[in-house]
Amino acid sequence: MCILLYTGGCKVSKKQANASVLNEKRQWAKEYALCSCLSLISKQDTALQNDISKTVYVEITDYNRSGARNIYKAIDSLAYQTFLSIEPSHIADYEGRKPYMKSCIEFSHSKQLDSLIRSYDSQLQPDPH
Repeated sequence: MCILLYTGGCKVSKKQANASVLNEKRQWAKEYALCSCLSLISKQDTALQNDISKTVYVEITDYNRSGARNIYKAIDSLAYQTFLSIEPSHIADYEGRKPYMKSCIEFSHSKQLDSLIRSYDSQLQPDPH
């Protein structure tokens, strides 16, 4: 009588695992970008001034923070450009007020931000696990 056991069916390849980690870190970088944009709004409204979210995202994303090419500075710069480009609403009921949060959410999902983050893939620190 012979029993055949197959245990390799549930394994995830190292390449798939690395891709999953990379996608997760890219998503966290996008969430950092949203925080960066929202923090610019908070300079006008004190509600978010003490928020630590950006620091948390810096810690969990593991992108290289040293050197001339720094993803966080690049994201902050793009967030600032986005913040400056937010136009007042043209709908009379809104009396010229600006859709800051809507604009920041759209920025965090933008192709421009996605392209910027992908350009820093090589800057990820090796995962110690």
